[in-house]
Order: sequence, then structure tokens, then C-alpha cells
Amino acid sequence: MRKHLIKLVYGNPVPDTKPKKSPVPHTKKIQNIWNSGTYYDFGIERIFRLFLVISKLFFPGIYIEHLFRNYSYQAQKVIGEVFVVFKTAVPFFMLYYQLWHNSWLFAINIYLLIETYLYIFYKIFVPEHNNQRSHKRSLLLLFLNFFEVIGSFAVIYAAGHFLNKPVSNWIDALYFSFVTGATVGYGDIHPINPIGKQLVILQIVSTLAFLILFFNFFAPRAQDSKEDD
Repeated sequence: MRKHLIKLVYGNPVPDTKPKKSPVPHTKKIQNIWNSGTYYDFGIERIFRLFLVISKLFFPGIYIEHLFRNYSYQAQKVIGEVFVVFKTAVPFFMLYYQLWHNSWLFAINIYLLIETYLYIFYKIFVPEHNNQRSHKRSLLLLFLNFFEVIGSFAVIYAAGHFLNKPVSNWIDALYFSFVTGATVGYGDIHPINPIGKQLVILQIVSTLAFLILFFNFFAPRAQDSKEDD
């Protein structure tokens, strides 16, 4: 059973799956950007890039990476995928079991949502070149991130009194979040107070930016990778 599970996840073993060099400590990355070692930037771009790289210290991603740094390249990537799937599952778990009024879970939902947005912008402004990276894999993970955002906003809508009628079940909150994220217009459910409208504006702007990054940053690279093949 274990053999078949490994085969399912990793496929055929490939040679030289161990990292060729130790991963760079995150403090070194911060120092590198501070000293303009890689990026010749200034002004708002430099400040934003420093903010992004420093903000990673407050989220679990780099600590998971450090914990499994001696594992094979494939194992590290699979562990990262498990974390992305976990983040995506959290809001949908909360919705299905109607746990949006649990303050601890709600705080975790917001925390992971912020981490996802910072991660996306980090990929744009602080790219880490890796010849082994599959851009199609990056597209798939970004797709999961998008669903996480939809689910996380659905939890926020369900937890507050922002809509014209109370959220009686998880599908109503998820429906409203999908409609808002897709910007297709509202039907029987719509925001009724200033906070609700501000949340809607935030989600629309955020998801539009998400889609722009999706189609203009990752998709062309996936196409280039296909042409190289």
C-alpha cells in the first residue's frame, strides 16, 4: 500500500532529486534586498519588496521550508502542496460545519488569507529562479489559492451582518462570495451596510488583481515551458 501511495504522489523516481545546495536562510534574503544585492530598486518598489520579504517571518511557510530543508526536492514541494491544500480546506471546513462564529478559527482564517495574498505578491516581486520548477504546477497551486480566497471571504460574510438576509447555510455565503469574486452581478443576496460594501469592494479588487496575476505572470510562463518541450 505504501509503495503504491509513493508511486501515486511521486511517479517514477528521477535522478538527482536532492537540492544541489543548501537553501539560503531567509535572513540572508532580507539582507540581500536591503543591500540591493540582486534588485536595483528604489522608492515604493524597494519599500514594498522589503515589506514582502520581512512579512514572511510572521507566517509558517519559511519555517516549514526550514524544517524539511534536508529532504529531497520532490518531498519539499509535496510538503508545500500539502500546506496549500490545508489552507484551502480550512475555510470550506468552517463553512460546512458552520464554525464561522468560532473566534479562534475565524482569526486563523483571516491569518491564512493575509498569508496567501502576501505570498502571491512575493512571487511577483521576489522571484526565486529554479530550473526544476513546473509552471503548470504553479498555475494549479494558484488556482487552489484562488479558491481559498473565495472560501475565506465566504466565512467573513457568514460571520457578520453584512447582507440583506441572514446567512442560514454555508452555500449562501459561498454563493455570494463566488458571485462577488467573479463580478457577475448580484441577485437575491446583496450587501446592505457600509462595512459589507467595503468588504465587497475589497474582494472585487483583490480577486481582479488575483486574476491579472494569474493570466499575465504564471500563464505565459507555463506556455513558454510548453513550447520549450
